[in-house]
Amino acid sequence: MAAKLYDVVVIGSGAGGGTLAAQLARAGADVLVLEGGPKVNTRTDFNTHGLPFEFPMRHIPVMKPGKPGFDGERSRGLGGKTMLWNAVALRMSQRDFKGRNYDGAGENWPIDYADIAPYYDRVEREVGVCGNYDHLEDLPDGVFLPPVPMKCTDLAIQKGAAKLGVNVIHVRKATLSRATKTRPACHFCGNCMSGCDVVAKYNSYDVQMVPALKTGRLTLRQNSIVYELSVSDEAHVKEVRYFDRETRAEGAASGRIAVVACACAQSVALLMMSKSSRFPTGLGNSSGELGKNFIPHITAGFEIFLEEFIGKPSVNDEGFLDHAYIPSFMHAKTRDYPRSFGVQFGYNNRRSVGWARTIPGMGKAYKEAVKARYPSYLTFTPYHDLLPNADSYIDLDFEHLDEYGLPRARRHWKLADGDMKLHNDAKRWSRAILEASGAQIHSGSQQPETNHEIGGCRMGNDPRHSVVNAFCRSHDVPNLYVVDASVFPNASEKNPTLTIMALASRTADHIADRLQKGEV
Repeated sequence: MAAKLYDVVVIGSGAGGGTLAAQLARAGADVLVLEGGPKVNTRTDFNTHGLPFEFPMRHIPVMKPGKPGFDGERSRGLGGKTMLWNAVALRMSQRDFKGRNYDGAGENWPIDYADIAPYYDRVEREVGVCGNYDHLEDLPDGVFLPPVPMKCTDLAIQKGAAKLGVNVIHVRKATLSRATKTRPACHFCGNCMSGCDVVAKYNSYDVQMVPALKTGRLTLRQNSIVYELSVSDEAHVKEVRYFDRETRAEGAASGRIAVVACACAQSVALLMMSKSSRFPTGLGNSSGELGKNFIPHITAGFEIFLEEFIGKPSVNDEGFLDHAYIPSFMHAKTRDYPRSFGVQFGYNNRRSVGWARTIPGMGKAYKEAVKARYPSYLTFTPYHDLLPNADSYIDLDFEHLDEYGLPRARRHWKLADGDMKLHNDAKRWSRAILEASGAQIHSGSQQPETNHEIGGCRMGNDPRHSVVNAFCRSHDVPNLYVVDASVFPNASEKNPTLTIMALASRTADHIADRLQKGEV
């Protein structure tokens, strides 16, 4: 049995769990964070500056030899996926929160932009987000550090897109363009998704949880893989059960409140595994909606060579991957489908030059052809959301257990006719922009692919059709909360992480208020 009763037990230490845990500790709550992976030293454990030629098969592993972490969905490390994200930090707009009202499709959120805007402000101030004030209705401005300059290749795309009336703006990232008292500015090594060994790029461990440890109210328990939340007869979470990743020794933790923040599919899977006679299909699933409405981002990828840069001398133009962004622009156009798309693009050749294998030729001529194209290479990726549909959901795979003997989260997704029209239009517009920019299209994806995982634990006001309420609290279990992208009732073309953090901050305020009032 658990020896101590915490105010809050948080499962997961990424964008949602780390933000919420640190804020609650600073507010005076006694918080325990259970993380399935080990403690990761940002500065020494990642191959941040590794180059392909330094490794067998030219493959750069995430972790250095002998450094555990990030080897599976249930064992990443303190800081979660914020350690390895690209840091794109975009606010969702009122249209995103009330998409059904605007487009007649999808699902409205139970909150408005005005409800979440103060929490966007709070998070941006806390973590540092650089960007330009572009005054776009569909991409609200935030609290920004100065933007980083666009690269030469970005300016070429900007010039070409302008011919079609398409706007290219500075990207917005949770990466410091200007040093603070505790963190340096980005030094543009270009390896953002392989850790950041100076923490110019935000991660929840170094930026939020380590400072919160000074309160004495935050406990971090690593290598603790949670497999079940047990409930009392009163439908309260009474115990969070876990086992040690290394020894497999079992343990349990108790809190007045339990918060699930494992990341989308893993949070859904944990709730599904937490069955009982009261909740036979998963914890808090009286609506039957748990696992349904899985709405991952859909992408189409292009690899291109900008003709004006072919044969130019190579320069150190890696930056922090993408410095520019094409925001949503289809809402103002006549079309026969709902929603829109945005485009992330950038030069990131240093760590992955797989395209070189497909360049024809041999010997000296081949090497010269690769070298000539090196400064001209660009990836160009439109993102769009997937509307909720009955064919897109998460369930458990009991036939293929993971390395810990637990069922895996299994994803199912399918594009409806409207989604496919949007996808094809995103590809058409992408090709048009690239052609107007003088690009040779080297390759393009043939089929839709998924990226950020969203949905499966829908937020809503009606307990019959949703799993959690507007404060991310379970309709069925009053001391259970979920704070990650699984609660999104509708997605957006925008990256979800900043919204996850803002929701976590809002939920932390709600929990702190309940604790102060003695409601739990």
